[in-house]
Amino acid sequence: MKATQGILETVIYARDVDAAEAFYRDVFGLDLVSKVPERWAFFRCGRQMLLVFNPEKSREAGPGTVIPRHGTEGAGHFCFRVRDRTEVAAWGNHFAALGLAVERYHTWPNGAQSVYVRDPAGNSVEVGEAALWDFPPE
Repeated sequence: MKATQGILETVIYARDVDAAEAFYRDVFGLDLVSKVPERWAFFRCGRQMLLVFNPEKSREAGPGTVIPRHGTEGAGHFCFRVRDRTEVAAWGNHFAALGLAVERYHTWPNGAQSVYVRDPAGNSVEVGEAALWDFPPE
């Protein structure tokens, strides 16, 4: 069996789907692809998708439910990839200009850098340079 080609979707959970939609649209500039109010908002991010589900609704089985039920409690985490530390710094400045609290700037043992903020649901959102995992910049 060949290895997969990458991650197609990343899922986070937020009870307030409208607040999550505004955050990922207005702060990160993601394009909304699909939304069902109070249930989910799906965003395109490069060649991947960021899916935001209301955990209460995603655990419900309803008429016509075909996708396995899922959901979690508590804050999740994911990382947006940027080319280099210059872009990480630019994102930190962008967050500050928007009045968002930067939770942490971090330099990893290999010298790669990241910046962390929280979304309205409390999820930890990292912006890190590709070198963090030894990926070449795109």
